[in-house]
Amino acid sequence: MRKTIAMLLACMLLLTYCLPVHATEVTTEATTEHPETTEYPDDPTREPDLVANAAIVMDAASGQVLYEKNSQEKKYPASITKILTVLIALEHNVDFNATVTMSENAIWGVERDSTLIGLDVGEQVTVKDLVYATMVKSANECAYALAEYVAGDIESFAKLMNERAAEIGCKNTHFITPNGLHDEDHYTTAYDMALITKEALKNETFREIAGTLNYTVPATNLTDETRPLWNGNKMINPAEPYYYEYCEGGKTGYTMKANNTLMTFAKKDGLELICVIMDCDGAKYAYSDTKALYNYCYNNYVYYYPLSDFSFESTEENATDQNVILNNYYSSLDHDMIDLSIDKDYALLLNKSVDTTQIEKTVTFYDEAKDDQLGEITFAYDGEQIGSTPITSTTPSLSSQMSQEKETKPTTSIWKTIGKIALRIGIVIGALLVVLIIYLIFAAIVRNVKRNRRRRGYRRRSRRRKDDDYYF
Repeated sequence: MRKTIAMLLACMLLLTYCLPVHATEVTTEATTEHPETTEYPDDPTREPDLVANAAIVMDAASGQVLYEKNSQEKKYPASITKILTVLIALEHNVDFNATVTMSENAIWGVERDSTLIGLDVGEQVTVKDLVYATMVKSANECAYALAEYVAGDIESFAKLMNERAAEIGCKNTHFITPNGLHDEDHYTTAYDMALITKEALKNETFREIAGTLNYTVPATNLTDETRPLWNGNKMINPAEPYYYEYCEGGKTGYTMKANNTLMTFAKKDGLELICVIMDCDGAKYAYSDTKALYNYCYNNYVYYYPLSDFSFESTEENATDQNVILNNYYSSLDHDMIDLSIDKDYALLLNKSVDTTQIEKTVTFYDEAKDDQLGEITFAYDGEQIGSTPITSTTPSLSSQMSQEKETKPTTSIWKTIGKIALRIGIVIGALLVVLIIYLIFAAIVRNVKRNRRRRGYRRRSRRRKDDDYYF
């Protein structure tokens, strides 16, 4: 009997190793012992020690990186992939009220043990339901259906994803699926995911969806029951121990190969930051890492306004008449003196340790204006450029004036050339006329002289004849 039981247990154990393992969107705790997230409250300038193998904190406005750990290493994103899926759907101006019928591929094309909301083939839901279920609940069949609705099929949607990622500036990203379930060729980096999130946050609808705590899918054609959905991001739920009061939204992710991933965005004292955690062994550490990074960045970074008291007259480059400075390319324009303008609210996000008196400003004017941008002011610290802002013109229609100037230059040049040729011809003709007049005057004088000589000769001969007649 004991041998039989032992044999059965051995078979069951062997069977568990043989069964396929699918990715699921669940909150997992750490499976191995390792140090926890470590902050240093006695030394707030010290960066925290993280559990995650890759992380980044980025300024949502400028893209400036405040913290990074292996942020350029390729990692599996899991369900934070859905950030781009939802963004693409929103950018295609999908009709939230449109009805979508769930296809067989959307239902059976995803693993049944992954995160789903229990839709069935032929079930009809709205696009809005799909978008919210994809982002709030991380429903994999909804991400598939949304991709099919936008692009027709998964392959075409993946192409859209990769093209959009490239446009955003991602260099190490390649997506295969709209839901992020594991594929060896489906990867990205913490830095690229921060860029994607930065782009997504420009869309107010995305912000609203990513910050939604709960959503209810109404009854459908196949069921009278509603489906209440709760956001898996515990940092926006006041009832959760991982709640962070400044967090405004985010997206969780998990697969066995990716480990836990987490994207969040937070705002404090006007500073909005994006934090991406990847390859983290345990959901609680993804949250604690994120909170530690927010604490570090908000404690150590401040806005500095380098142009609040700036004026062109106060700079060495502009101590002389501005016409002299801008003479390169504005002297030929027929309009009043150009008024230079800068953004005095331009801000640099700096670590508190930076000595702002050592920040160098360089004023540069372009050889030719770019629309209404005449130049730029760059800022450098410790030999590295840390920011720049354009110099513009407040003169109305400067661009059109310059465009008109450029358009009329060919015609003007032709007329100038014709004028020069005409002037030269005129000079030659004038010179010839002067020579002709001199010649005519000279010829007249010569004729007069010859005439006078003939007359004098005639008179002498006449006198001789008279004398000869008298003496004869």
